[in-house]
Amino acid sequence: MSILVIFLSGCFQILPQEEEEEAIIDESIDSEEEQVVEVVPPILTPDNYYQSVIYDGTYLHGESRGFGTAVVDNRMDLDQLEMGLTRIAQQHFDPDTYFFREGQFIKRDQLNSWLMRYNEETNPTGLNPALGDEKDQKEREENHPRYLSHILEHNYLVKSEDGQMKLGGIVLGLSLNSVYNFRTETEDGLYNFYETVIPDDVIEREGKRIAEEILSRLRSGEFEDGAFQDIPIVIALFREQPRQSAIPGNFISQAKADPGNALQRWQEINEQYYLFPSSEASEHARGEADQFQRFKDDVQGFFDSYIGVVGKGRYLDNKIQELSIEIPIRFQGKAEIVALTQYAASQLQQRFDPNYKISLKVSSVSGKLESLIVQNPGSEPIIHIFD
Repeated sequence: MSILVIFLSGCFQILPQEEEEEAIIDESIDSEEEQVVEVVPPILTPDNYYQSVIYDGTYLHGESRGFGTAVVDNRMDLDQLEMGLTRIAQQHFDPDTYFFREGQFIKRDQLNSWLMRYNEETNPTGLNPALGDEKDQKEREENHPRYLSHILEHNYLVKSEDGQMKLGGIVLGLSLNSVYNFRTETEDGLYNFYETVIPDDVIEREGKRIAEEILSRLRSGEFEDGAFQDIPIVIALFREQPRQSAIPGNFISQAKADPGNALQRWQEINEQYYLFPSSEASEHARGEADQFQRFKDDVQGFFDSYIGVVGKGRYLDNKIQELSIEIPIRFQGKAEIVALTQYAASQLQQRFDPNYKISLKVSSVSGKLESLIVQNPGSEPIIHIFD
């Protein structure tokens, strides 16, 4: 058994690119001024990340940057929405030939109006349902919940025959509420807070309805002068978890609209997340739950004081894809961090199957990341110790 230990004072190193990327002139963002377009060097990992496109040496942030934190309650949902959307994109746009850029076409004010309720006079583009005619405010909210929470846009670019970068595809993630939280105001100016659970079949039905409407808008001649009529568009539905959930939400369905066509057959995505330890994991992921418990016992026996160990596993078609583990400890010294991290890495190899990705973070109670272990399928674990 061998373990590679790397002491770092900063972030991961990016492996050098074997061939220098050629600079490309692109006019798709600013028609009045040519921009030099380059792609960042690739990171050589089993995840096969897309190379990002940069303009004049600068990363181009999406139009909705920072918007998600205002409309999605659970930060884990935002992370999984974004990373999961790139995994879905890989099924349609080959990372070896397509390049990633954050969404540039659904503008911020437009996104805001789409996420609001429909109102014939004040907001005719709203994608969430209008309030009903019930006299009671609580009933109006409960009977007509907001289904759509957020829209995340990703752009995928490809080199044309003349070597220029052009838009090759769009992927949209529709983040949908599983629990609708709302408030009502009393005559005294006080607020009452409520929540209503949205059934899974309703989430999927409304998500597909909204997806069809968004596609229609993107395909219209008014949107970007009809430029998207000949662009493939993928739309995926993401089911959020409740606010206080310890696990993130999951994608439930996806469909692709080829150039000039509507969304084709919707494909179910059988994705789940389980918290370790938990009764749900013991019931539905017994093998990994038993392995995790043995690993947890090992780590807790390493010190004479209690150490918390928690994990989250992502499953696709009932098969684990990756496991992330966190160990928060009271910082005592760097030597202690090194010893614990090395021991944890050795136990990862002994306790878990080697056919899925495992990442482990050791952090202090202040939240500072002290060490990181990454074990990719079929590989020895790599340890990063942070200064």
